[in-house]
Amino acid sequence: MEKHSRMRERTAVGGSVYEPPTAQQGGSPADLFGEASRLFAAERYGEVREMLSSLPSLSDASGDASEGAAPPAAHLFRELRYVLAASLVQLGDYEAARAVIARIRESAPEHPGAALQEIYIEKAEGRTRTELAHLKALIAWLEARLAEEPPTGLAVYYRKFLAESYSLLGSALTLAGRAADGVEAFLAASRLEEDGAQSIAEYSNALFALNYVSEGERAPFAGLLAGFDGFFCREDRVPLMFHAHERLRIGYISPDLRHHAVAFFLLPLLRAFDRGRFDVFCYANNREDAVSRAMAQQDGVVWRNILGLSPDDAARLIAADEIDILVDLSGHTSDNCLPVLARKPAPVQITGLGYMGRTGLSTIDYVLGDMVLDADAADVGSERPLCLPHSHFCYLPFVAMPDAAPPPSLTRGFVTFGCFNNYSKVTDEMLLLWRRLLEDVPGARLLLKSRLFGSAEGRELAAERFRRLGLDASRVELRGFSADYLAEYADMDIALDTAPYTGGLTTCEALYMGVPVVTLKGGTHGARFGASLLRNAGLAELVAESAAQYAKIAGLLAASPETLAMLREKQRDILLASHLMNFRRYVREVEAAYEAVWREWEERDARTGR
Repeated sequence: MEKHSRMRERTAVGGSVYEPPTAQQGGSPADLFGEASRLFAAERYGEVREMLSSLPSLSDASGDASEGAAPPAAHLFRELRYVLAASLVQLGDYEAARAVIARIRESAPEHPGAALQEIYIEKAEGRTRTELAHLKALIAWLEARLAEEPPTGLAVYYRKFLAESYSLLGSALTLAGRAADGVEAFLAASRLEEDGAQSIAEYSNALFALNYVSEGERAPFAGLLAGFDGFFCREDRVPLMFHAHERLRIGYISPDLRHHAVAFFLLPLLRAFDRGRFDVFCYANNREDAVSRAMAQQDGVVWRNILGLSPDDAARLIAADEIDILVDLSGHTSDNCLPVLARKPAPVQITGLGYMGRTGLSTIDYVLGDMVLDADAADVGSERPLCLPHSHFCYLPFVAMPDAAPPPSLTRGFVTFGCFNNYSKVTDEMLLLWRRLLEDVPGARLLLKSRLFGSAEGRELAAERFRRLGLDASRVELRGFSADYLAEYADMDIALDTAPYTGGLTTCEALYMGVPVVTLKGGTHGARFGASLLRNAGLAELVAESAAQYAKIAGLLAASPETLAMLREKQRDILLASHLMNFRRYVREVEAAYEAVWREWEERDARTGR
């Protein structure tokens, strides 16, 4: 399933606890609050629990030692409970968190932090409908408090909670298939957020969510991409010193140098690069796992972990390593490194692999693509298309894959269409097209699998949407996430790709499991990912140029059990022999592109007379 389509999500209280004005008063409660806040900001939630849970005045439900305290002290005890509740939520101890939240509400029924922590619990438990309702109520309450005259003394406090609430609303709306509303919510969070880095992150969230929006709904967001560059100043860029190396120095930077979809596509470039012509550096903005260690141990790879570094410090580190070409692998996905690339720590910068298009940064010179993605793209300004002759990425699975199973229709007597793409990618237009397929193919079923469907409320939201669009919910099976999802391709005859945001790793996995994937070729780089994958997999006949052709291809497959059986038997071999999995050719083509853009930079640099 789609592992790289995700938005940056805030941790409870935006990753840190805001210290209200009264917490600055003296006394041990204030000292304790300060220490708890420091530990929370450092994500040391277990230490917060250990320190605060042992205090009877905070955890004992039979009494409250703070009841007779002076108002400032009573307020601090309440805020200490809030820090404890937020830590418990982060630790996943929701029962204990609810008990602490109940204590907060005894003295402050409308405490916004208590409400927010309850919402985080609802989010974690998949109660998306309840989460949406409570977010809207909390946002209305906070906006009413901020509109009061005279202004409330807690305006900064409330504004921080309001920004966070809008961010959570954006995430929930996008998950529920309302991406355009999600974009608006993220933009509201960005405008409200007074922390500059978080404001950038929320704007980045909006740009990511925009990929889920159908093309017909994108007009109101026409200038959104160009606006991202305005967050950064030329004066913040890192000074670069002239240097010459025997070998080109390539840097890969990402929060996903771990067990993640990006690793599938980066691994060929780490395993097979020409060590006589290139030095490779990896900058991991993530906690590391076994896959990270495997990548770090590749011969000739220099590994740096930049988690926790500021963008300035990370950029200076990259500049000190004298990187010639820096390749961003995450775009606007979660915990991305775009603020680092905005500081231009390398002479040439490229984005690709982990994202589906341009980032909006003027400091990025190229977008890695291919002749399918960028056949008619304009070669102007920044983020120019860097077209490889074949696939823009190479699929190299590093986990054991199950054997392909026979098409289920052979024994069931009906065809099962399916999609394991993130449900956020499923637009109303896509559902209407799938409804048409179900109407055209007697007895056919539709199998959908995504995070939203792991809860009753998520399934109810989807069913309501199906009814609104006239899609017979009785013919649709909804499944949540599971660790053994690859084996579930045995329950699907034909995979249906989404548009305009197509599948990536999901498509590769379906093809490898012998399931044909029908895709609709769009008009932009990102909307052609599926077309590029299928053409480079040797399955160009599964690429549709229109919605009508998409339905026709899927219908013809459904009517041909012999073709489905043949593909289950032969498709993996077709894939293994294709451009999509020829990692040695792929690496040579990428390296040739690196050398070409470096020569172009040297020629341009020479003309400037540096």
